[in-house]
Amino acid sequence: MKPIQFEAIGGDWIDPPMLLPASIPLELSGEGIRNRLITSSDGPGEELALRPDLTLAVVRHFIETGGKGPVSYRYFGRAFRQPASEGEPVEFDQTGFEILGDEDGRMSDVRTLSVICEEIAGVGIRDAQLYLGDISIFTDVLAALDLTEDWQSRLSRAFRRREGVQVLLNAETSEEKHSELAETLSLLPPDRAAILLEEVLAFSSGGVIGGRTSEEILDRLRRRAAARQNGALPEKARDVLNDLIGISGPPSVFLGKLKELDQQHGLGLDRVIARTSENFEAMDSRRVPFWSHANVSIQFGRRFDYYDGFVFELCHTAFSSKRPLAAGGRYDGLVSWLSGGKLSVPAVGGVVRPDRLSQALAVEAGENA
Repeated sequence: MKPIQFEAIGGDWIDPPMLLPASIPLELSGEGIRNRLITSSDGPGEELALRPDLTLAVVRHFIETGGKGPVSYRYFGRAFRQPASEGEPVEFDQTGFEILGDEDGRMSDVRTLSVICEEIAGVGIRDAQLYLGDISIFTDVLAALDLTEDWQSRLSRAFRRREGVQVLLNAETSEEKHSELAETLSLLPPDRAAILLEEVLAFSSGGVIGGRTSEEILDRLRRRAAARQNGALPEKARDVLNDLIGISGPPSVFLGKLKELDQQHGLGLDRVIARTSENFEAMDSRRVPFWSHANVSIQFGRRFDYYDGFVFELCHTAFSSKRPLAAGGRYDGLVSWLSGGKLSVPAVGGVVRPDRLSQALAVEAGENA
């Protein structure tokens, strides 16, 4: 297999540090990744993690070298995480690119997807399925529903989990199991609540449970108590969200269903629909490989929580969808988060797994033998 160079993207090739503060991927990784991180304590200092992907490390490099955009970086290097399925490696190579500071969001999205798909097609892959989503659509619909801050937060968190919104909608708030601990902690000042929780955790001989620190557990218990106090989700919002999360299909079908949702519920999504339509038209006119069989879904999302817009994965039909050949998307808020608000630039990128590409090529070669 010939090396992938991303010549259409350009930019320097870099290999940023393999280690980063564990708090960064723990905060920004979804449930599917958080428990697979490889971490270690550096003596009395902060806990460190091997990079679970290269995007976080590349963006940190951008910030630490001055944060001047627009700029693009290309990379080939190792990433590390516990495998999600048997037979997958703990450490593996990724090659990809990140585009930071390009203000033309639509064209940089199109450019990212087209270059990734062109590179995959260029090495000889033919039998692949393209999956797409746009996290900002869900965010915009939530904003149109005029929900309480608590419900906005709960639904946003649920969206990051596979089928999380449906699970939340199916659970009646009034029937949630009462927690004396949650109620008690919610009434205490933060310092006293933290002390009480530490005492409770001491009985389990650990400060970390299920990958969460005591601070995270305390925050979750407080949110649980607040949810009971805020009451049930309004019926209209429940109806809208039940309809919304079912929207999927080829681009034209997806867009038609989104328009129907807007008309049926009077959400005022004209700008969202126009933006989505323009994005699809741009992909189509670019003749992006694999686009003709693309599937777009409201519920589709990446397993890293820093993505906040257009997202995609390209999967071989012989493999599980949990083993994409390539993936990527937009993460406009990540630079601001990592820089503590000092920098804010749009960002998008894509990554390829060379090991999976080789496996897919072997499968296709065998089928054609």
